[in-house]
Amino acid sequence: MPRFFFNIRDGYDLDEDEEGIELPDLESARAEALATVEELRDQLADAGNIELEITDETGQRLLTVPFFRGTHGRRR
Repeated sequence: MPRFFFNIRDGYDLDEDEEGIELPDLESARAEALATVEELRDQLADAGNIELEITDETGQRLLTVPFFRGTHGRRR
């Protein structure tokens, strides 16, 4: 099963997930990222442009999920 890493990027700094999570596929990783964003959104409301970045075991960025819609973030 592939391992996905969920890094938090604030536009300047990157807080890397060093452990990752084994999940069956990218869609499962996306669902996990969306749930994480929902849990943390209120805590990080004043933190600016924050994104949750999903990478694979090689470090390749697969998906980015913004914490905020509109001017606060974008989805790639």
